Amino acid sequence: MFEYAGILLSLFFFALSSIYDFKTREVDDWVWIAYGSIGLIVTVARLVIDSSMLFLTIASVVITVVVALGLFYFGLFGGADAKAIICLGVSVPLTPSAFHPPLGYVHPFFPLVVVILGFICSASLAIWFGLRNAVAYLTEKSRMFEGLEHESRWKKAMAMITGYRTELSKLESIFYLYPMEDVVQEPESVRRAFKLFVDAESNREMMVTKLKESLPRLGYSGKVWVTPGLPMLFFILIGLIVSLVFGDVIFATVVSLATR
Repeated sequence: MFEYAGILLSLFFFALSSIYDFKTREVDDWVWIAYGSIGLIVTVARLVIDSSMLFLTIASVVITVVVALGLFYFGLFGGADAKAIICLGVSVPLTPSAFHPPLGYVHPFFPLVVVILGFICSASLAIWFGLRNAVAYLTEKSRMFEGLEHESRWKKAMAMITGYRTELSKLESIFYLYPMEDVVQEPESVRRAFKLFVDAESNREMMVTKLKESLPRLGYSGKVWVTPGLPMLFFILIGLIVSLVFGDVIFATVVSLATR
């Protein structure tokens, strides 16, 4: 009963927070306070009835907190994403014994399975960006990297799978778009340069304003490269659902390939 409660609780709050994430890319703290508090009560109640998993539960919660804070520290997760994973770790710290998915689970630390699947799901957008930019390249060709011809091939390749070009006005008006380029001052010149890594907690307004004010110095008024701030909570929700239905997809695949 408590196991199902933790799972249903997690599905509900991840679905709720995903809606907020899509609309504003922000989630009110009351969501995490409610989720974490109820999840903690559910887990403690379960341990009171059966304390045999106490050590593994504590280990899972500690590992989950460390991973969440580490991803936040390195800018791969926003604050809401980190809080969500910590709440998941508190609510469903171990792989659900009531579920028997076809691929099973390689290890007991359920939140790690969900996080990894969430990242894999979000990374699949690289295919969409690549196809979109391939089509754009057929029509724009030399204009694709106008003003950025000096950038290395690997940077151009990364830009093709992590972002796309759009008008500056759209960058300003669409709240989840971040500039993927900057104007840098060199000893003898000023030039545009790719900025491929954008911290999840970056100040978007400041970045957009800086780029808007700097471009006129180059006499450039064309399209700019942008990258969308991803609704990671939605992808983690997908990872949660997939892991419940199919099991430990990533680890099962790795083990299968390693044992062949």
